Formats: sequence, C-alpha cells, structure tokens
Amino acid sequence: MADLFATSDTAIANFDVIDGRIPVLLVDNIFRDPAAVREAALALDYAPGTAHYPGRVGRFPEGDPSLTAFLKKLVSLVQGQYLPHMPILPNGQRLTGFRGLDTDFAITDFHPDQLSSKQRKPHVDAVPVFGLIYLNDPPRGGTLFYRQRNPREELLPAQGYPTAESEQIELSYRIEGLFNRLAIYPGFIPHSGEIEGDWITGEDRFRNPRLTQRIQFFI
Repeated sequence: MADLFATSDTAIANFDVIDGRIPVLLVDNIFRDPAAVREAALALDYAPGTAHYPGRVGRFPEGDPSLTAFLKKLVSLVQGQYLPHMPILPNGQRLTGFRGLDTDFAITDFHPDQLSSKQRKPHVDAVPVFGLIYLNDPPRGGTLFYRQRNPREELLPAQGYPTAESEQIELSYRIEGLFNRLAIYPGFIPHSGEIEGDWITGEDRFRNPRLTQRIQFFI
C-alpha cells in the first residue's frame, strides 16, 4: 500500500485528565485503513521485548516514507496540542519539545503464568510522554493507570497481569482500547496494559494477538 500510515479525514481528538491535572489526548479513527496497518505490522519479524514487556516487538524498515510522514504529523500534534497542557514534570522540568522519537509494534502474548515479577506490577516508562495506537478488533483491552494506596510500601507482584484494583493499588484512570485509537499519555504515572479474558490464556493470543503501535517521545 503506497501510503499505509495515511491518517483519516474523520479523526476525532479529545482531551481528558488523570487525577484532575495530567492530560491525556485521545484521537479516534487515526488511520485511514487500520486493518491494512494491522496486517502489515503482523507480517514483521518480531523479537523479545524489554524486561517490562510481556511479549514481542517488531519494526518497520527505517526510512519508510509513509511512516516518516505520519510521525512528523504526530510530533506536530503533540507539540501543538498536548505539551501546552502538561504540568511541570516530577523532576521540576517544563516540557516544551522533544529531541526525537521512536516507534515499534508490540504483541502481547505471554500467558499469565509466564510473567516475571516485574511484569506482574504497574510500571513507569523511560520517557515522560508515550503514545499508543490500539490495533485490535475486537478490542483486547486498553491501559490502566494506578494510585498506590500507601506509597511507602513496597509494591508486591500480582498473581498474573495487574488488575484494576488490589489491596495496594487503586485505579486512577482507564483508557479504553478502541480499535484505531491513538492515546498520548504521561509515561511517569504507574500504569499497565489491561490484559484480561480467555484470549490471553488460549491460542487466540497467537492466532489473533493483541497488537499496539508504540511511540516514545524523547526529551
């Protein structure tokens, strides 16, 4: 497809906030042909993810003109519409721009029994702003954000994937993982994928896997 990552003329952007102060930007119907993006992404070669990621990651070849054009649009969107709403970061820094970004595609396919201790807990990202595009129809869960009930306690791992509530954490925000939705959110708030249902314990995690496009914004 000549312009695989073309954006839709009917994309709709909305703002929401976490804990009344941290912005989340949601853009529904981001790609013109999300089914084609999913098909092309699933055809990539995949390798193991990082220690925090319960699955595999793949990349498009560098210099893909359609992907490059899409990422330029995304930088413009985030710098123009998201950053002006960001509060000062936990380190005291005011975020006004990025020095670069990186994107890949990620498949979540670890059975809950396969998870490491790190993967059974909420995590924070290495970047203050993170983008995620949900490419699953039917949906395979969104993203959960947490507040620790007692921040001085050491967080214990869950039995499987982190859930919305436990004795130590409570849900502060949820992004619904709608098909073809772009979410731009703060990477410094503890969060996890919303991984639940029979698909993650059966063959569907391979036959019809949970696929997302990940975008990291570096400062």
